[in-house]
Amino acid sequence: MKTKNFVIILVGFALFGSCNNPKMNRMAQDRASMMISPVLKNPVPPPPPSETGQYNPKLIKKGYMTISSSDIESTKKLIYVFLSKCNGYVVSENLEKSEYESYYQVHLNIQAKSFDTFVQLIDSAQLTIVSRSFSVEDVSLRYIDDSTRLVNKKKLERRYLEILAKAQDIKEMLQIEEKLEEIRTDAEVREAQLKVMEKQIAYSEFDMKIEKNNKYVSSVQKEKFSYKITQGIASGWDGITTACLFLVSIWPIYLLLGFIYFLTVFFLRRIKKNKIKTMQ
Repeated sequence: MKTKNFVIILVGFALFGSCNNPKMNRMAQDRASMMISPVLKNPVPPPPPSETGQYNPKLIKKGYMTISSSDIESTKKLIYVFLSKCNGYVVSENLEKSEYESYYQVHLNIQAKSFDTFVQLIDSAQLTIVSRSFSVEDVSLRYIDDSTRLVNKKKLERRYLEILAKAQDIKEMLQIEEKLEEIRTDAEVREAQLKVMEKQIAYSEFDMKIEKNNKYVSSVQKEKFSYKITQGIASGWDGITTACLFLVSIWPIYLLLGFIYFLTVFFLRRIKKNKIKTMQ
């Protein structure tokens, strides 16, 4: 029993001594820092403040709108007037015309700060807007991340250039140049991505369809009995027109039937004459 108590006391003194040993404490801190350092190695930088000291988010705005008009040419010109007021430009314009519909499909780029003004100008023109939708995407973190990585790549490139200038072994120089090529390629890709993102942030995309007025009818009006009657009459008339067009379109069949009828009558008459001759 005494031996057991003696061992416990020795262990206690050893633990107490290790806690007060600076060398042991330093080793423990080093191990702790090694465990923590991988997590804090590349911390995400905070969003950059604007000139006023406030957070300036990087936003990508997009819009889509369908406008119905009795004169799509004049409506398109009016939209382009609004576009010039908002420092925008036309990316593409397509005109589609058919027997059933006519419309312009235009793709616009509008200065981001004038996006709301452009929508307000369209609303003030009292145009017939059939549908519209808007979206905003916050790409601040992605922009900051790509910018930070690009800066780090540039620093790494300068460091490798310094090493390359001091290298004397050809094999080592080739390895460094290969690594430099990889770093430069990655940096160029990130720089191109940043330029695309900056353009999308500076200019908002706006797709617009200007279609010929097809007498837009609300859902409430469609439920009225008078509307259903007129639609029924119109559908019946369309059915008659379609049937007449079909009957006219199959005129070769009429010729074939007439030819068959002529041959049938001709042979029947000939058979009948032969029978009469034989009876006489």
